[in-house]
Amino acid sequence: MSSESPRPFPRLLALVVGCFLLLLGLAALSSYRDLAAARDRRQALQGEIQQTGAENDELVRRIERLRSDPATLERLAREQYRMMRPDDLVIVIPAGPEEVPAIEVASEVEDASPAITPDPEG
Repeated sequence: MSSESPRPFPRLLALVVGCFLLLLGLAALSSYRDLAAARDRRQALQGEIQQTGAENDELVRRIERLRSDPATLERLAREQYRMMRPDDLVIVIPAGPEEVPAIEVASEVEDASPAITPDPEG
């Protein structure tokens, strides 16, 4: 009767293989997460590329309008750079009554002379 004790090698081998499979599963899960993040980033970048392309197309159209349409160029010069022709009449309107002190307004009214003066001879 020989009584053999179970060998520790198969248990150890099973433990090592189990740990290896566990580590392999964790690495696969991490890789899957990285892949999903990369796909999301790719979609975001493609959206940015499309938006930038649309903005670029609009700028190209604007450049073409400025090169080919003198009215557009003149409007831009007048609106953005406040340019005017030599024969233009410029009227400046104050933004509000707070810009003109009340004392000056009252003194202007008292000193105001009529725009049309009566003819003294007639």
